[in-house]
Amino acid sequence: MLNIVLFGPPGAGKGTQSQNLINKFGLVHLSTGDLLRTEIAQGSELGVKAKAIMDSGILVSDDIVISMIEKKVDNNPSAYGFIFDGFPRTKAQAEALDDLLQKKGTAISCMIALEVGDIELTRRLLERGKESGRADDANETVIGNRINEYNTKTLPLKEYYSAEGKFHSVSGAGTVSDIFKQICTRLIFIEAEIELTQLENDIEHLDLTVNDFEVATEISDELKRDIEEVRSSVGSGQKAVGSKQLAVGSKQKAVGSKQLAVGGKQKDGGKIKNAKLKIKKAVKKTSSKKIVKKSSAKKKIVVKKKTISKKSSPKKNKKKPAPKKSNKKVSKKKKK
Repeated sequence: MLNIVLFGPPGAGKGTQSQNLINKFGLVHLSTGDLLRTEIAQGSELGVKAKAIMDSGILVSDDIVISMIEKKVDNNPSAYGFIFDGFPRTKAQAEALDDLLQKKGTAISCMIALEVGDIELTRRLLERGKESGRADDANETVIGNRINEYNTKTLPLKEYYSAEGKFHSVSGAGTVSDIFKQICTRLIFIEAEIELTQLENDIEHLDLTVNDFEVATEISDELKRDIEEVRSSVGSGQKAVGSKQLAVGSKQKAVGSKQLAVGGKQKDGGKIKNAKLKIKKAVKKTSSKKIVKKSSAKKKIVVKKKTISKKSSPKKNKKKPAPKKSNKKVSKKKKK
């Protein structure tokens, strides 16, 4: 599953990019604010509890929010993944979310943070305030406080997901299309890493011979190195990855025999999707090779068993004539 935590300060375009990701990858949008309003409107047990707490002026506890998230996850068993909007906001919530997803047999794939400078954020919010009439978007002092609050609260989460190797910073400057392409570029390799993890789990659980295990492990290690090199190269120029190459920024590189255009030269994201499918196919081929090796090893053992049985059968035939000769001699003596 592809589970994304999407973060961004007010005015970074988080709402727009969230919807783009939902549309492209078929993710289920999971907003804690929407969940609370839905549960309260339905009058569910969780909604009643949440309303009573909110009416008393107290923040809804993490336990109630996690229960709502669990209900949403359980109601979408066939989802490709979830995009978490507005949650987690603290390290404790992140840990609780990890525990919940682990019980469901999945995990957070990445945290994507849209980074925009304070000056640009202020400009965007002031413009938005003119159009929407929102008071909190019309006051520059209030805007500054909101940005500072976001930076303070999200810093521990950046550190938390960075320690797990799941934090990805994306520039929120530029057009909506350019920003979305940057996000998709990262997700290609995040998905590939998910597939690689599955491959490594298969290697661990398959009953392979020593030689086959070493070959399979070598292949997975090579894939792992390639993905790591590509991930480190994203947004910092061009790098060669084994015999493959990837497009980064607005330049082009060859992926196998095809071209993947990233940046201003790609409009529909079709080539990115093809590259993602190519990586998945490579992983599946590797898995099938391991299975073939496993079956061939079993055939060799069967052949050996047949050979042993053929060798043993002539020995039994040599022993059988002896008792027949002795019986004939005994019978002749009796006649005499």
